[in-house]
Amino acid sequence: MEIQYDKIALFKENMSSLKETSKDSDSPNPECMTNSEMQVVNFDKVKESYIKGMKLSYTPCSNDALYIDKNGELYFIEFKNGIIKPHTIFNVYNKIYDSLLIFNDIVGKNISFCREHVNFILVYNEGKNSSEDYDNKNSSKDCKIKNQDSSKARIGKYFYSKAKKKYIRFGLERFEKLYFQEVFTYTEQEFEDSFLNFS
Repeated sequence: MEIQYDKIALFKENMSSLKETSKDSDSPNPECMTNSEMQVVNFDKVKESYIKGMKLSYTPCSNDALYIDKNGELYFIEFKNGIIKPHTIFNVYNKIYDSLLIFNDIVGKNISFCREHVNFILVYNEGKNSSEDYDNKNSSKDCKIKNQDSSKARIGKYFYSKAKKKYIRFGLERFEKLYFQEVFTYTEQEFEDSFLNFS
C-alpha cells in the first residue's frame, strides 16, 4: 500500500523551503547553503513535534530535511557548512540513526522499507573543506591530515567518475544498502548540478 505522505500531519505541518532547512543556525551569522525554494519536510521541526510532551532527558538528533519526489522516493538531506571534523561526522551518524527511527515510527515502516525507498545526501561546504583553505590559514598537524584527506577526495572523485561510479566521503558508504538505498556526498555546486536540477 502506497504511503500518502501529504496526509501525514507531522509532515504536512512542518513544510518549509530547502533554503530554510539549509541555514547554518549554529553560526553567529547564519548562511544558507542553497537558495532553492523547493518545498521539503523540515525534519528538525518534525522531531521537535514528535518528542513534544515526552519529557526526555536526551533530545534526539535529526537530519535537516526530508524530500519526497513524485514517485514516492525519499531523500534525507543534511547540510554541513563548517569544517568536517571527526566529531562532526559522529554527529551525522547519530542524526541518521535517530531520524530513521523517528521516520519509521511515523510512517509505520521498517529498515527494509528504507533500504528500498530512502536515500541520504550530505551537502558540505567545499571551500571550508579544501586543501587550499588549510594551506593558507593553518599549519597544525590536524590541518595537514585534513589536507591529505581533501587531496584523497579529489583523486577519489576523479577515478570513481572515470569508472562511472559515485565517490562517497566521510565514511558514509557504510550506510548504503544497510539502511539506505543510496548515499551521496555533494559539495554545494554538486548538489545544485546533480540533484536540484533533476528534481
